[in-house]
Amino acid sequence: MRAISNTTNIADPYRAGIALGEFLAPFSPEVVFLFSSVHYSVPELLEGLHDALERNDVIVVGNSGDGLYETAGPADQGAAVLALNSDGRVRWRLERIDGVQENLQDKMRRLMSRLTSEGERPCLGYLVSDFRANASDIEKVLFDIVDFPVVGGFAADDHQMVKCYLYANREVVSDALVVLAAYGEVRFSIAVGNSQQPVGTGGRIEVAAGTQIDRIDGLSAKDFIEREIGKSVLQTDRGILCFSVHDPEVEDEKRLRSIVPDFAKRHGSIGLFGGISIGYQVRVCQARPEDLTAEVYAIADAECASGKPLVAALVISCSGRKALLGGHVEHEVGALTKAFPPGVPLAGFSSFGEIAPLRRGSAYTHNLFHNMTYVLLLLE
Repeated sequence: MRAISNTTNIADPYRAGIALGEFLAPFSPEVVFLFSSVHYSVPELLEGLHDALERNDVIVVGNSGDGLYETAGPADQGAAVLALNSDGRVRWRLERIDGVQENLQDKMRRLMSRLTSEGERPCLGYLVSDFRANASDIEKVLFDIVDFPVVGGFAADDHQMVKCYLYANREVVSDALVVLAAYGEVRFSIAVGNSQQPVGTGGRIEVAAGTQIDRIDGLSAKDFIEREIGKSVLQTDRGILCFSVHDPEVEDEKRLRSIVPDFAKRHGSIGLFGGISIGYQVRVCQARPEDLTAEVYAIADAECASGKPLVAALVISCSGRKALLGGHVEHEVGALTKAFPPGVPLAGFSSFGEIAPLRRGSAYTHNLFHNMTYVLLLLE
C-alpha cells in the first residue's frame, strides 16, 4: 500500500478541487478520502477533483466535518485528501443507502449483505453517515451482523448541527450513509482514545427510550448525575460530561455517550447523542483537556513502538473534543507527526459521533458507536 495526502484552503471550491486533483494525479490513486468544512461541500469541489484526475475509475469517499485534519495540522475551513494505491492488491467497493431517517436498520442490513453477496468478506470498512440518522440503529446492525472491523463516523457541520454532506464518487449527498469496503491484503491497526475520568460510583439504566434516559439507579437521570458529581447539570456541561457505558455481559466493550441537556424532552430526563439500552451500567465521566491530550500522545507512542511500517493514518475525532481542547486541538495531529517519520500521509475530520471496534489482544471487539472519542486507523 502507498499513500499521499494534501490540503487546501483555496476559497473557490472548483479551484480547490483542481489543486487537490493535480497533486494526486501522478500518484494514480485507487481510492481518495475527501474531507472538507461544510462551506466547501458543493458539487464544484468534486468536479474540480475529477477534472484534474482525468480518470473515471477512482473511488472518492468522504464527508464534511466540523473542521478537518491533515499532516500539516488541523483546519477549520478547507479540504483535505488522503489517497491510497495498493497496485491492484486490494479490491475496493463503495455502497450507499439514501433516506437514513426511515427504515434504517433494514436498509443497512441489505447494504451489508451486498458486501458479502459474492462470497468474499471485506477485511475492513469505512462508514460515514448523515448525523441525523439514528446512531443506535447503526450500532445495532454493526454489532449484530458485521464481522469485520469498521471505522468512521457521522458527518458534521461547523458545530451548528444544521446540515452535513457526504461524498460518493461524483455526488454530494445528504440524508445518506456510505460504506467503503476493502477486500484483499490490507494490514492495519485501530486505536481508540476514550479513557475519561470517572466520577462517582455509577448506576443501572432503568427507563430509557431512544436517545433519552429517564431513570438511573432509582432516580431521575438528572438527579442521578447530581448525586454523582455534586451539582446540577447545566447547559455548559455539554461536551464535558458523558456516560461511560458498559454492557453487563461484555465488560471490555466500553463506549462513551455525550450528555446533551437541551436534548431532553421530559423533566428530569437527559438527552444523549446515542442511545443506551436498559440494564446497561453507566458512570459519569468528566472530560479534561490534559487527559485527552495525554491519551493521544500515549496512543501515538505505543503505535510507533510497535515497529509496524506506517503508510497512512486516518483520524476521526469528536467535535466535542475539539470544542473542549480549543487551541490545543493541534495535538490530535501533532501527537502522530511527532511520533512517526516526517510527512506521514494523514487526513480526517471532526465528527458528530465515531464508529470503531476496540482492540482485544490481537483481535477486535464488535463495532461500536462512540462520543467524545478519538479514532485512529493506521494502514501498514
